Amino acid sequence: MTLSPYPAQRGLAARRVLGRAAMYVFIIVASFVMIYPMLFMFLGAFTTGDRFMEANFLPIPNTFNLDYFVRGLKAVQGAYLVTGLRAGFYMGISVFTGMIGGYVFSKLRFPGRNKVFLIMLLGMVMPAILMIMPQYLQMAWWPLAGGNNWLGQGGHGFIGEWPVLFAYGWVPPCAIFLYKQTYDMLPTEYQEAAILDGAGPLTIIWRVYGPLLKPVTAALIAITFLAVWNDYLWPVLTISGNEAWYPITYRVQTFTLRFWSPAGGPDYPPVMVQYIMAMWPPAFVYFVFQRYFVQGLVASGLKG
Repeated sequence: MTLSPYPAQRGLAARRVLGRAAMYVFIIVASFVMIYPMLFMFLGAFTTGDRFMEANFLPIPNTFNLDYFVRGLKAVQGAYLVTGLRAGFYMGISVFTGMIGGYVFSKLRFPGRNKVFLIMLLGMVMPAILMIMPQYLQMAWWPLAGGNNWLGQGGHGFIGEWPVLFAYGWVPPCAIFLYKQTYDMLPTEYQEAAILDGAGPLTIIWRVYGPLLKPVTAALIAITFLAVWNDYLWPVLTISGNEAWYPITYRVQTFTLRFWSPAGGPDYPPVMVQYIMAMWPPAFVYFVFQRYFVQGLVASGLKG
């Protein structure tokens, strides 16, 4: 950069250079802080226990050990299947309910529409943790399930049983909101023309508006997958004891507690392998659908 002969301009140019340098330093430091734990995890997964304990800054592998990966993959196969079933179920529910609910609140006119929509949006602002206890008791007191009588007493209901993993989230407010915002920006004339041609509501949703909703649909699928894959608290509270239905987060946590060396200390390399097993599917989905996050949110009107 050529400095100006005028003192004021030289000072401004110097401040710009210093500001840009500070920005680059901040980006480098912040990137390192975020990358370091993942780098530590990946390197630690390929080391032996003794080599790992000798590490100071990073565990530098002295061998390419894949034994832990083979054992880890066999250990989480069932958990992959359970989590995949949950993710597929909730992705389908979110898209189906969101497209229909968004259409109802955007394109149809009925008394109290806006009030009902605002009430539904309370589900987005209410902390999910507040609903854990009522939901748990509802599952435990479910009539005629798990030894309960018709009053919901005497047994454990759905607690510890597989239906508890699929019982909630059938009407996701976030999905309806995203689709509703997108419908609002699509011309109503499409709907009117389809009605004149004899199309019903479902035909209008799937065949007329559906192709125009692809960015939002892709973003919602990715968001739902990440949320279900990372779900931990609900399975821990409700499915504990039924190992056949442990999702990946709970399975990894239980396996981590089992990896202890004979001396009584943790055997870190297999623990790191388990973390990688749980991390790579959501990371892959995020990188594949990354551009849809921005496109979907912009298409729904949620800018900046």
